[in-house]
Amino acid sequence: MAKMENSEVAAVFYEIADLLYIHGGNPHRIRAFSRTARTVENLPDSCENMLRFGTLAKVPGIGDGSVRRIKDILRTGTCDEHLKLRRALPAGLRDMLEVKGLGPRTIRVIYQHLRIGTIAELEHAIRTGQVQKLPRMGQRTGEKLLKGIEDWKNRLGRVPWVDARRQVGRLTDQLREHPAILKMMVGGSVRRGKATIGDLDILVGADDKLAVVSKFMTLPEIDEVLVHGEGRVSVRLHNRQQCDLRVLDPECFGAGMHYFTGSKLHNIAIRVRGLKLFDRKISDKGIFVRDTEIRLSPATEEEEIFAAVGLPYIAPELRENTGEIEAAAAGRLPRLVEAGDLRGDLHMHTIASDGKGTVADMAEAAVKMGHRYIAITDHTKHLEVANGLDERRLTAQVRHIRDVEQDVGRLHILAGTEVDILPDGALDIDASVLQGLDWVVASVHSGFGQSGAEITERYIRAMETGLVDCIGHPETRRLGHRKGVQLDLDRLLKAARKTGVALEINGNPYRMDLSDTSARRAKEAGVPVCINTDAHAPGHLVYQEFGLITARRGWIEPGDVLNARDVTVLRERRKDRLRTHGIAVSGWDPQIEGNVEALVYPEVFTSAEHWPESDRIHGAADEEEPEVVPVDPEAETGLDAALAEPLTDALRGRIDDYLRNGGDPELEAALARKGPNAMQAAFNLLFGGGG
Repeated sequence: MAKMENSEVAAVFYEIADLLYIHGGNPHRIRAFSRTARTVENLPDSCENMLRFGTLAKVPGIGDGSVRRIKDILRTGTCDEHLKLRRALPAGLRDMLEVKGLGPRTIRVIYQHLRIGTIAELEHAIRTGQVQKLPRMGQRTGEKLLKGIEDWKNRLGRVPWVDARRQVGRLTDQLREHPAILKMMVGGSVRRGKATIGDLDILVGADDKLAVVSKFMTLPEIDEVLVHGEGRVSVRLHNRQQCDLRVLDPECFGAGMHYFTGSKLHNIAIRVRGLKLFDRKISDKGIFVRDTEIRLSPATEEEEIFAAVGLPYIAPELRENTGEIEAAAAGRLPRLVEAGDLRGDLHMHTIASDGKGTVADMAEAAVKMGHRYIAITDHTKHLEVANGLDERRLTAQVRHIRDVEQDVGRLHILAGTEVDILPDGALDIDASVLQGLDWVVASVHSGFGQSGAEITERYIRAMETGLVDCIGHPETRRLGHRKGVQLDLDRLLKAARKTGVALEINGNPYRMDLSDTSARRAKEAGVPVCINTDAHAPGHLVYQEFGLITARRGWIEPGDVLNARDVTVLRERRKDRLRTHGIAVSGWDPQIEGNVEALVYPEVFTSAEHWPESDRIHGAADEEEPEVVPVDPEAETGLDAALAEPLTDALRGRIDDYLRNGGDPELEAALARKGPNAMQAAFNLLFGGGG
C-alpha cells in the first residue's frame, strides 16, 4: 500500500464512528473513534513516520488499539472494525453521509424506522411523505433533503482534483518500480487540472504489456475489474472511482500522451487541422500521411504532435478547445503564471481565530518558501464558529504583527483581516479600524440561501466602501460539497474594476475559487486576481499550487496577478483607493492596555477546524438541526398498538435509541400513555421490568 495522508487515515476513523452511530453502537466507542480521528488529523508528522520512529503510541489519545488499526489502514486502506460495519449495513448508507443535511443522527432515524438503504429509496420516501412523518422531521426537513439529494446527484462520480491526484498518485507509486515500465504519466482531466475529476487515466510506456496489466490488477485499491484486454484495463476502485490503465508502445508515448490527455474537443480540433492544412492524420499511434497507413513519425515526444500541425507546444491546462489552437497559430499563447512569479500570499489565518499557527509561525513558513511578503487575515467577529476577532482584538493584533515583522526582518507582514460581508452587504468591523489596516479581504460566509444577484449586490456594496482590497473565494463553492453561487459576473467585474478591487483565486484544495472560466473573464475585463492559500496552518502555504492550476486554466499571466507584484504596488493601490473611493469614517480608538499578545491569542481555539469547512469532520457536524414537530401527547397513534404487541426489531432499536439519546417526542408520548414515566415504560418494555 502506498503512503496515505493523515487526513485519509482519519477519514476511516470518522466513517467508523458514523457507521457505528447508525448501527446503534456504544456511545463511548463512537466518541472514542471520533476523538482518534481528530487526533490523527492534527499529528505533527505522518502516521507512517511516527510509527517508524516509535512516537505514535506516545501521543495522548492514541492507544494500542488505535495503533493496531492505523497499521492496518496504512497497509490495506481499512481495518477489521471498518470492514465489519461496512458489511453489516447497506452500502447506500455511506452515500447518504455525502448528502448535505444528512448526518449519522438523521440516517439512523430513517434507517431504523423505514429500513431505507439507498438514496433512491430515500428520495421516494420523502416524495411520498414517509420521512416527514418521522420524529423531528417535518415538511421543511423533507424539502431540504430533496435539495441535498439533487446536489449529490450533480456531484456523483466526480471528486476534487486534490483527492483524485492523491488517489492516482498512490497507484502510480506502486507501479513505478516495475521493471517492464519505461515511461509513465497521468493523463485525462487530472493532467489538465480540472477542479473535479471523473475517471482516472494512467499511461504507461512498456514493451511487455501483459506484465504491466497483471501487476496493476493486483493493487489493493482495486475493487473490481471492468474491462481487461491487451494493453488496457479498466477497474473500479474501492472509492467507487473508475481508473483506466493504457499501456502504449514506448516509441508512440508522446502521441498517446497527447491523445489521452484530451480534452476530446481539443483532440478533434487538432486532427481536423492536421487533415485540412497538412494532409496528416494524427492519432494515438503517431503521425500518418492522410488516408494511408504510412507513418511519418511515431511521435515519441508530445511536442511532435503540435509541430506536425504547425503549432507550438500548448500547455495541458489550456487544452479545452476554447481558443488555444487559434492563439497558438497566431503566436498569442499566454505566458502562464508559475510558482516562481508569486511574491507573497495575501490570505492566511492564525490561532487568533481558527488557524493552527502564530503570526511568527506563518512568517517563518513563508520565509522558507521564498515569499517576500504575507498578509495576516484572521476572521472577524461575525464568524463566531471561527473565533473571529472584534475591533479591540484586531487593533491589538496590528501591534503584535508590527512586533513580529521587526523580529523576522526578512519579510513584509501586512496587518489585515478577512472581514465578513453580512447578508445586507455591510462589513462586520468598524470602518475606522478597517481603514487602519494594510490589507482587507472581504468574504461571504453566511446567507448562502440568497440568490446570485443578492450575493453579487453584497460584494458590490462591500467594494464601494473603498476599504476592501480583495474579494475572497467569490463563488463560495466547496468542491464535492456545495455548488458555487451564480453571480452576475459582468456586474461584479465592472464594479471591481471601477473600485480597484481584486478577486481571489483561493488555493484551498476544496475551493479553487474563482473557477477557471471566471478567472479568464476577470482577465479579459482587466480585473487583477490574487492567488492565495487561505492557509490555516504553516503547512498550508504550499497550497498555492491549487490556485496556480486554476489560474493557468483561466489563461492568467503574471501581469494579471496582484501578488506577483512588489509590496509597494499593493500599498500604493490601497492608498489610492482609500483616497478616491473610501467612505468618510469617524475615529474609533479602542484602548489597548497590558499584554497585547494575550489579547490577540486569548486561548487556543479548540472547536472543529474551519479549514476546509469541516469537509473531513464527523458527519453530524454538517447535519441539519432536526425540525421540531409538535406531538399531541393525548392523541393515540399506531405506536400504541405496536407497543402492546411483541416488539419488532425495528421498534426495539427505536426504544433503545430513545433510552440512550432521547429526542423522539412521538415515541415518548406513546410511552407516557402507558404510565406516568416514559423512560421507565421504555426500560420495562426492553428489559421486562415490573409495572
